Amino acid sequence: MAKKKVEDNIKKVTKPVTDVGKEVLNGAGNIGKETINTGLNVGKDVINGVGNIAKETINTGVNVGKKVKDNIKGK
Repeated sequence: MAKKKVEDNIKKVTKPVTDVGKEVLNGAGNIGKETINTGLNVGKDVINGVGNIAKETINTGVNVGKKVKDNIKGK
């Protein structure tokens, strides 16, 4: 059982680049999406409000600014 899982993981790692890109665009293969983290995917995660761990650790200036702006509006 464990051997099959390892083999499946190896297949995922060795997929052609086009397959990896397709998984990222479709929102599947989250482990790959988080480790690859191209600028486009990080931006997409932030806009959609998913991938909160990535959003919190990356904290681009735009996102920090948005949080501050939202806090000011709330008061």
